[in-house]
Amino acid sequence: MQTLQPSTSSLFKFNSELVAYGFLLIMVAFIPISKAVVSLAEALLAVSWLIGFSDSEIRQRRLSMFKTTPYLWAFPVLYCIYPLGLLYTTDLPEGLRELNAKHYFFSLPLMVITLKMSRDQLRWIFLSFAISNVLVAVSVFYIIATGNDFLHGSTHVPSAFEQRPRASLFLCFSIFILAEYLRNKWKELSNEAITALFIFTGMLLAGLILMKGRIGQLGFVILSPLFVVYYLQSQRKSMLRWLAAGVLTVVLGAGMYFGFDAVRQPFDEAMNEYRESQMGYPSSEPTYSSIGMRVAYYEEYWPLFLENKWIGVGTGDLLHEGRPLFEDQRFKIPFQKPHNQFLETAIKFGLLGLLLLMTVWAVTIKSFNPAFRHLGYLFSLLLFVSMWSDSTLGTQGGISFFMLFTTLFLVRPNDPVFVKSDEEDDVTFSSRHHRAGLREGAKVE
Repeated sequence: MQTLQPSTSSLFKFNSELVAYGFLLIMVAFIPISKAVVSLAEALLAVSWLIGFSDSEIRQRRLSMFKTTPYLWAFPVLYCIYPLGLLYTTDLPEGLRELNAKHYFFSLPLMVITLKMSRDQLRWIFLSFAISNVLVAVSVFYIIATGNDFLHGSTHVPSAFEQRPRASLFLCFSIFILAEYLRNKWKELSNEAITALFIFTGMLLAGLILMKGRIGQLGFVILSPLFVVYYLQSQRKSMLRWLAAGVLTVVLGAGMYFGFDAVRQPFDEAMNEYRESQMGYPSSEPTYSSIGMRVAYYEEYWPLFLENKWIGVGTGDLLHEGRPLFEDQRFKIPFQKPHNQFLETAIKFGLLGLLLLMTVWAVTIKSFNPAFRHLGYLFSLLLFVSMWSDSTLGTQGGISFFMLFTTLFLVRPNDPVFVKSDEEDDVTFSSRHHRAGLREGAKVE
């Protein structure tokens, strides 16, 4: 009589890092679609990441990275100014809310940078974000076509029009994600895949134009020549390429401005709004002027910054100190935050806090993974431009977008990265592999 041996094929298998990768992909993909899903995916990512410490190999690798990877701690160090700012803040409940809102500075670098993933897995995360924004572009087309005001969304049911500055950033960066993917994977993609990606890129650009998002449109004009310089120039060291980039910026900007009403209109409105704000709004309503209101915010907040220019007002006192400034505002413009990330940071934490933010950001950019460094440069420049007219890190969508991609550009894939020096950063894997094959063939001969 045969005895039945227990089968090991039915054992429960759990790969915490693969599960964490899945939640990370969901988190990135839903940035432009749902804040609730992003929050849930982050919580599940944290749980699966913590489970990984029960495996000795994963635990040793992560502890080793904690000790030997200085750039991993850059943003967690920045996060320390938020609890320190609670020591001299007046509005402690608001300070605690701010502390919670900025937890991405601490949690995401530790979790994302220490995950093991390949370059292709990284690219799939990038692509998931871009494809999600294709759906956003479709929603823009539908809203424009139907003219249904309800579809513009509300604070409870946001749409691309409700969060226009951030949505335009998402659409703009998605264009360059797809362009970078096409450039690096061109020889490996089928004709159908190439056609689909070109269609998606066109849809993203059309959505960006029709949505009339000034920041995203400006970013597209600035980043497109840089993309050409970084990725499509064969002669690496030449002043001519930078001159060509400048000319291309002017030509592209002029072409979009004069060629599309949806581009020209918001920029013309911005100029008119600024002139009206300087003349005292003789023929318009200031509360409908986004540029004029920003000018008012800067005027009202600047004295507050000068009064607290070294260490700021504290983590939670922006609202406490800011509201009285607008009680007697000459144009009756209602209270709002500064709509300038650098000014807001300086008000909260002074010049020391602003200097720390810029230092941490610069160190992080310098540490980007060489395989994706140029795409990271484009991303960082786009965010830098946006921060001059918006408190980009003041919303969940903005700070999650900023921190997720910043940390993803710091990930070192577990497959070999064929980069010998900065001079070869943008050379693709396929071309280097091809040259290696030629050298091997020469040796055989």
